[in-house]
Amino acid sequence: MQNLKTQPVNLTHEITAALESARMRTTDLLAPLSRQDLIKQVSPLMSPLIWDFAHIGHFEELWLLRELGGQSPAVADHDHVYDAFANERSVRDQLPLLDPEAADAFLESVRQKVLELLPQLSLDEKDPLGEKSFIFGMVVQHELQHIETMTQTLQIGGLPAPAPSRPPLVSAKGDIIVEGGPCLLGAGAESPWAYDNELPQHEAVIPAFRIDRGLVTNAEYEVFIDAGGYKDRSVWSDEGWGWLKEEQHIDGPLSWERTDNEFFRQRFDQHEVVPPHEPVQHVSWFEADAYARWAGKRLPSEQEWEKAALVYGPMLEHLNGAVWQWTSSHFAAYPGFRAFPYPEYSEPFFGDEYRVLRGGSWVTDPVVARLSFRNWDYPQRRQIFSGIRCAADLE
Repeated sequence: MQNLKTQPVNLTHEITAALESARMRTTDLLAPLSRQDLIKQVSPLMSPLIWDFAHIGHFEELWLLRELGGQSPAVADHDHVYDAFANERSVRDQLPLLDPEAADAFLESVRQKVLELLPQLSLDEKDPLGEKSFIFGMVVQHELQHIETMTQTLQIGGLPAPAPSRPPLVSAKGDIIVEGGPCLLGAGAESPWAYDNELPQHEAVIPAFRIDRGLVTNAEYEVFIDAGGYKDRSVWSDEGWGWLKEEQHIDGPLSWERTDNEFFRQRFDQHEVVPPHEPVQHVSWFEADAYARWAGKRLPSEQEWEKAALVYGPMLEHLNGAVWQWTSSHFAAYPGFRAFPYPEYSEPFFGDEYRVLRGGSWVTDPVVARLSFRNWDYPQRRQIFSGIRCAADLE
């Protein structure tokens, strides 16, 4: 158990406010849903919502009450049931999950104990788990990230949309030239809640390139579809073409369909005409890459994306708050990487299976959507709120 001492009042209030703000978003998201909505598994790609909800409580209990507070597990079986590595999403509906009422009581009990313990916890700077309140930041961000995951489940399941429920419109045109040279990348001291994969801060020399000021819109993506983009082998990578043929019947972003020469989509529980000026979303990396090739461009590397964001941020529309932006980069460790506070957060995902997304979507909380934050997923995934910002080499 950590040594106990009284914490500064402002620090206690700051942490409490962050924890409560995340919880309010969670409860607001799930409040309109029925019991059946919460317990059913709408897709093998996603967990039942009630698993995510109880998992949030288990994670908070594990790290704040047990790791920092030295308390015993509330329910021993939770360590298996709510372990994301032990259970694939596709089988989580078969686990002995807490029902909605029990899950709600569990999260409330954990939170009350955390708030009672918080003023007593030592955040000794010699203890890396306590340094700059990182452990609390990790718990807050974990809940906020699961809010986005649960929102993906709402979309796939045709369930009620959260509010605000859509990305902002795209208005920026043209591109900018990002001059070549060194750039300091990764999280610095201004980001005490940065994850291990954002560290350490390091210098990289990046050649000059062009990057679009705006995101690709639905209207622009419709032109790609109408031009036969899903049938043109020349604009697809070998792997992308193989994915397209294997999946079959994919001829547009997730949930799009054409009716009477007009594109419609299923957006949560509503059927609507595709808004032309919204950024296209729910596209896989393969689709993003194919679109960029078709447009005579390419996807930026994550180094290019971050340099452009750092140097020319005000000139680039919707760096965050609209859609996640696919990059050409595989998810890899930065030079000098050190796993912290547990190796399973980042390390198992390094390699060529995953592609990096940067920025943040309209669902992503600003606490998470910092410029150094690195999201990653399989290149075939389309349920994420992912879109496209193109780049190009200088001629």
